[in-house]
Amino acid sequence: MSIRILVISDDAAFKAMALRIISENSAGKYTATGCALKDGRKSAIAISPAYILLDADCPDASADYLIKLVPRYSVPVVVCTSTANIKYTMLQSGAMDVLTKHSDNTKRFAESLMSSISRNASEKKALVARPKVNFDAFIAIGGSTGSTEALREIIRGLRGEIPPMAAVLHMPDKYTAIYAEQLNSITDYEVVEASSGLYMKPNRIVIAAGGKHLRLFRDKKGYFVTSEAGVRVSGHCPSVDVFFDSVAYTAKANAIGVILTGMGQDGAKGMLTMKKMGAFNIGQDEASSVVYGMPRAAFENGAVKKQCSLDKIAGELMNLFRKISKGL
Repeated sequence: MSIRILVISDDAAFKAMALRIISENSAGKYTATGCALKDGRKSAIAISPAYILLDADCPDASADYLIKLVPRYSVPVVVCTSTANIKYTMLQSGAMDVLTKHSDNTKRFAESLMSSISRNASEKKALVARPKVNFDAFIAIGGSTGSTEALREIIRGLRGEIPPMAAVLHMPDKYTAIYAEQLNSITDYEVVEASSGLYMKPNRIVIAAGGKHLRLFRDKKGYFVTSEAGVRVSGHCPSVDVFFDSVAYTAKANAIGVILTGMGQDGAKGMLTMKKMGAFNIGQDEASSVVYGMPRAAFENGAVKKQCSLDKIAGELMNLFRKISKGL
């Protein structure tokens, strides 16, 4: 059965081009349907697409339109535009990715579109058998602008059993539950939104709830999290610094920290505390970051042990928690 794709645009020429590209490059794997903006919500219900491409150059394709579309249908929405200065706004409004149209280079646009579809509309991947790991290990991830897609790519790259993992991304209330559902739909790992008292377990990935600080604790049963409203710390709630501080004192040398693309410095202080308590920390490198702010701050204060391009982080994580399991 082919994977359904919905192209939303009021530009007939662009819509026809996108549909043609998908048809010519999918080898029958994808079936694309187009509609006007006014019919976007209705079409999303009717065809239940695995991927939505939204033409943001249309007058009514605003951030507000995207905000109304994303939470309701739990579908990865990728925005396409010829205007570079709306990228961050669209990412913060719920877009999984923002593509540049490259109107002067149809081949380049076709390549980026098909690559995006492959990443975001992929079918679930089965877990590959791997040696057991020590689940005293804990993976703590933080990020902001661009980190929703970065985390998605990391999860896709993981194989076999993994230790408990949690992520604090600067996302608004209402979107974190939808985002967790989206991630859960493309992996065999369990991805859920955080709630107080939730125990962490192997192959479970927890996403911090919007507007609530995430903290890690441990009792006789194992790691568990709390999710509670609070004041902004380092300018944010949830704050990566708050989360990383709790991980530092709870998981100590069993922790692996990852700081992803994002604006500002949230997470740098907490990651430094993690390092002092024995954690191994990874920072996304500048070349693969949408905004090299948070990773830069953590690298410059000495918290980051190793910088990696986004496509290498999943492999690095698997190597690290296998080493932890062997006591290396």
